[in-house]
Amino acid sequence: MMLKELIKQAPHAYDLAHGTDTALECGLSNGASYELIIGTAGCSPYLRNLIHKEQDWLAGIWEQEPEHAFQDILDQVDRSNLTVSLRTAKRRVALLTALCDLGGVWALEEVTKALTDFADFAVHESLKHLVLAEIGRGKLPVEAGRDPEGCAGIIVLAMGKMGAYELNYSSDIDLICLYDDSRYKLDDLGEVRPHLIRIVPVSYTHLRAHETGRNL
Repeated sequence: MMLKELIKQAPHAYDLAHGTDTALECGLSNGASYELIIGTAGCSPYLRNLIHKEQDWLAGIWEQEPEHAFQDILDQVDRSNLTVSLRTAKRRVALLTALCDLGGVWALEEVTKALTDFADFAVHESLKHLVLAEIGRGKLPVEAGRDPEGCAGIIVLAMGKMGAYELNYSSDIDLICLYDDSRYKLDDLGEVRPHLIRIVPVSYTHLRAHETGRNL
């Protein structure tokens, strides 16, 4: 079913004027989508700002199944401009998830799963990006890039809320990072190891940049 058909509820707007103005700016004048935007924008300045930034994208999601809309966000990430593209994806995931949450479309476990799935996606894409960059700089053997999904043998274990699929909107992520040294020739390990270790904090910085809007 389409998102607009799944909306069961809407919050009461604290600031009705802001909420109504935002809904009208989105081209909505009645119906469940209209009420949901009024309540959302009228209660949360953060979400109201996201609605303003993502009006064009938002106009297209009401006719989609929310799960398809979520997958489309991930599919549209531009890996050639990953930092900027992840920031856009994060805004859209936060907005879609909040609307499904506030509108009674998704249960709590579906909300936290969506947020966790995006965190998992962002970590994986950042690692792939940085591994390929190190290969391009000649710091890792070319063989490491032949299996980009394997991230050159780097293994990331999610702890805490991420590991339990319980991330909320403002959660940090706690990770344990390992690497599989059997992926490399024994004679190469001494040279490869420092570059694999270097990728991990750079990946974290990369993720923080897309969260805060800073450029690397």
